[in-house]
Amino acid sequence: MPRQSPRVILRAPRRGRFGDDQVLVLEMGLGGAKFEHSGRFDVGRVAPFVCGPLTTDATVRHSVLLPAKTGVVYQSGVSFTNLGAREHELLLDLLVHEAREQVIEWESNLEGIAPPASPSRRAPQSAVARRFLCLRRMARGWERKITSDPNQPTDGVTIIEGTPDEEIAVLERTYDGADDAMREFMRRVATVAILEQLRG
Repeated sequence: MPRQSPRVILRAPRRGRFGDDQVLVLEMGLGGAKFEHSGRFDVGRVAPFVCGPLTTDATVRHSVLLPAKTGVVYQSGVSFTNLGAREHELLLDLLVHEAREQVIEWESNLEGIAPPASPSRRAPQSAVARRFLCLRRMARGWERKITSDPNQPTDGVTIIEGTPDEEIAVLERTYDGADDAMREFMRRVATVAILEQLRG
């Protein structure tokens, strides 16, 4: 089933509840949310969804089992039902704030400076084992490093782990022969690919 409204990937996941179960909210939108939890939820289940000041009924649209850093974890997508005017306003405020913070973080990253307010490392994080490959152009040549950080470096490109070696070689050669504008375009394309994977 196609998603009926876009969702924003939260910079720092938020703790919430679905029915009596504790969940970790990863994405939010005006039409629904995506969260992580320890037990299986049946598709079609309806329960109250709570995240911060927001409380609304939600229906499970999909639920998948994923490998975690230790063991397994579930991620489920829900759609909101009977969203009232107050709930809509709360959601819109949250999404606008989140979008502004992400723009600040992306702009800071592009300029090679630390963002003024990045999420705390002690903030709750997804248990799903996600890894990326950071390619950095050093004076001695290319450096490859596996990382859990999806952000782009200022001296290279971060891509999805598992990218074939021949594609990596082409990417490195292209980067070497590119000007600053082309290198920035390459980082933006890589960011879109990573965001699509994170939304998967």
